Amino acid sequence: MSGKAVKGILEAQILYIWDDCKSSAYFSLLGSRMAGFKAVGDKYRYFACLLRARFDEHKNEKDMVKATQLLREAEEEFWHGQHPQPYIFPESPGGTSYERYECYKVPEWCLDDWHPSEKAMYPDYFAKREQWKKLRRESWEREVKQLQEETPVGGPRTEALPPARKQGDLPPLWWHIVTRPRERPM
Repeated sequence: MSGKAVKGILEAQILYIWDDCKSSAYFSLLGSRMAGFKAVGDKYRYFACLLRARFDEHKNEKDMVKATQLLREAEEEFWHGQHPQPYIFPESPGGTSYERYECYKVPEWCLDDWHPSEKAMYPDYFAKREQWKKLRRESWEREVKQLQEETPVGGPRTEALPPARKQGDLPPLWWHIVTRPRERPM
């Protein structure tokens, strides 16, 4: 690959990261400004429009030094603009109901023990579940191999799993995401 092509790819990746950072910074600032200080209705919209206008001024920024500086300033403003006692939604991490229902969640393998008459009440789900199980059996060796290849020698440093490597492939250990239990059991 030529140096020009590599440079183009790197620039595209940097711009993609910059776009992602801009949107997360925008929503972080918007949330910190509005959620903590009870701005409602028209005041919320007014400040949201002002904030959006500030971000739109720099939406086509190509200079990475300036973009990094703008991002740093946005993070600083977010930090200084936080409410001293921010509202934490009950189901969010740190909230009063976070993981409250974990002890009631039934493991996925318990569905294997259902009687056929019980499974007949949910034919679509169990048909799809059988496809998932077949796909899991087929992809398991490939997923484990990918994890072993991409895990550093000293062991993983974070809990983050690597993404899928090819278009249409599944990421490693996708099974626990597809079959996760209900968030709030009845």
